[in-house]
Amino acid sequence: MSKPLNLSTGIRNARNVLHYLFGEGTITDLSIILNGHRHNSSRGVVFFVDNYFEKHALPEGFGAFTSGDKIIFVDTSDEPTTSFMNSMRDKVVAASAELPCAIVGIGGGITMDVAKAVSNLLANGGNAEDYQGWDLVRVPGIFKVAVPTLSGTGAESTRTCVMTNTSNGLKLGMNSDFTVFDQIILDPNLTRTVPRDQYFYTGMDAYIHCMESLSGSYRNAIGDAYSAQTIMLCRDLFTGEDMMSDENRAKLMVASYLGGCAIATSYVGVLHP
Repeated sequence: MSKPLNLSTGIRNARNVLHYLFGEGTITDLSIILNGHRHNSSRGVVFFVDNYFEKHALPEGFGAFTSGDKIIFVDTSDEPTTSFMNSMRDKVVAASAELPCAIVGIGGGITMDVAKAVSNLLANGGNAEDYQGWDLVRVPGIFKVAVPTLSGTGAESTRTCVMTNTSNGLKLGMNSDFTVFDQIILDPNLTRTVPRDQYFYTGMDAYIHCMESLSGSYRNAIGDAYSAQTIMLCRDLFTGEDMMSDENRAKLMVASYLGGCAIATSYVGVLHP
């Protein structure tokens, strides 16, 4: 039997999230992190928040909003388009003549992708469709923080933010080191209220894209290690007695983060949506 083809992805110099906090209650550190960027400036923070929280209270412990900040609720009923990303940027520009000192994405993959895209657009100019592709973003964006309230997509740790250009049908992200979050807060308490079905199917996203990476011909040793650990965590928690226990929600949050790191050095399958 011939050996399976094993080719290099060609990705040699990968960047991960610069700083992360993990553990129950770590959301209380968000205000401390943001205060380090306010510098007594009139420039506020822009919070992109999943519109689920428009009708539900934000989890206890946020307490990071001040009078100069802007909260923008993100409709997550459809996958984002380039026009949608541009409209989110326009809302920030309309709110203040000054750029924000920081951008925070609170929610799942779509909300975090919006935060990344708008951060890039505010610093680089142009429109979202101008940066669909690899390494087209020229300069670092606004300081950005991810606070995932749903685990599985890996958006908190990837170097992309996915969107579709409806004019040509191209679904592609802003693949750039500058798209990576500067800070993430992984607090398992924030996933307690996720509906059980959504928790499972979103969590399986991490499992499936890591299976795709390990099944492919183009491989990266570090990406393989991230993928293998993600798969192990997912199998453990999904076959446990209660996949949504405190311990298993923490495991899935770690799996989602590691799965996102794996994507940075790996390829998914040709049929990956």
